[in-house]
Amino acid sequence: MPITKNDLINDTAISCGAQRETARIVVEQFFSVVKDSLKEGHSLEIRGFGTFSSKNRNSRAGRNLQTGELIPLAAYKNVSFKYSSELKAKIAGSAPKPKDIKKSAPATAKEQVQAHELAETNSP
Repeated sequence: MPITKNDLINDTAISCGAQRETARIVVEQFFSVVKDSLKEGHSLEIRGFGTFSSKNRNSRAGRNLQTGELIPLAAYKNVSFKYSSELKAKIAGSAPKPKDIKKSAPATAKEQVQAHELAETNSP
């Protein structure tokens, strides 16, 4: 069963210990910011959750399936959502995979010596 905006407002009010009207204002304002950002062509990244973005789609020719006639389709904006690895892992019930970390060479001679000593102490 989907969660409605009213459910979201009620859950927010309960979890924050706020009045329902205050929670409604917060939820409405959040949605307003998301809509305005996407309308202006900006992305909205929420760390640990995902990224909302809008993409421009060019006009193109379509086809009427009943008559086969070509018809022009207007350009439009399409909204997309890309979930984060943390959200994906939470939904799947597992821990997120660590990101690949590129190790760069130490910048100074002192750092090189420290890295070498650390490697020697950690080796069996």
